[in-house]
Amino acid sequence: MIPAETSMKPVVLATLAAFFFGCSTVVTRRGLNYLDAQTGSMISIGTTVLFYVLISPLWMRAEDWFTLGFWIFVGNGLMHPLFSMFLSFEANRRIGPTVSSAFCATAPFFAMLSAFLFLGEELTPGIGLGTVFTVAGVITLCWDPRGVSAIVKSALLLATGAAAIRGLNQTVGKFGLNLMPNPFMAGFLSFFVAFCSSVLWYRLSKGYLPVPHRLNKKGVIHFTITGMGIGVAVWCMYGALKAGQVLVVSPIVAAYPTFTLLASVTFRQETLTRRIVLGVISVVCGVALISTG
Repeated sequence: MIPAETSMKPVVLATLAAFFFGCSTVVTRRGLNYLDAQTGSMISIGTTVLFYVLISPLWMRAEDWFTLGFWIFVGNGLMHPLFSMFLSFEANRRIGPTVSSAFCATAPFFAMLSAFLFLGEELTPGIGLGTVFTVAGVITLCWDPRGVSAIVKSALLLATGAAAIRGLNQTVGKFGLNLMPNPFMAGFLSFFVAFCSSVLWYRLSKGYLPVPHRLNKKGVIHFTITGMGIGVAVWCMYGALKAGQVLVVSPIVAAYPTFTLLASVTFRQETLTRRIVLGVISVVCGVALISTG
């Protein structure tokens, strides 16, 4: 029998990850009032890297640099968090934090699919039922006769794209942690590679690099806070994946729209409607069913 404290560790860490991801989404929404998504994501990723560097004496181990897991997380950083964060930020700007977060909550579907294909995890009827609930929640959230096409283009292409990358990242992360069991190193490598890539991408796309003192200070502050929150959230997520299974961790982390909704309503950033409540509940219930199926 698995000790209770051992079986609860991934649940607790995944819940903390959901909390920090959810709150960071709300701060991101405010930051996007002052800076564009590409600049904001670069600042957030850079802040996360700095966060890990500052506390590196607590987690850095020489042996981690010579493992296969090291290269897995280096490769992982080329896709996540660089592109997933940019897509998520842009969806957040267009359709609001709660709805964009709910679309991103479909990440467990992609995590379960990749875990089934690459890790041999079991695909059960419960996962199918959970998928139905998740899709129903997405439809509830995006259905608006006055602007269906705009929402579909923004949410499906951006937020769902971010969800696909995040879902695959969790499966890759679980595999990588089996080879290099250091959640801090995993987060640092992914975000360091992503930061270098984001700087290069910014330079190529805009033709220049941002001058820090010329950026809107409020935007910089908001995205700095976002980066710190994401840094803690990623550590918690990788810690949960190290201790537990993708099937358990993925849907709990994906429940972060619940915290986004609570924070948005608390700070009056978003109006609470019945449609949003029903949609978020359906999505969260769906991903929970996927994990327990």
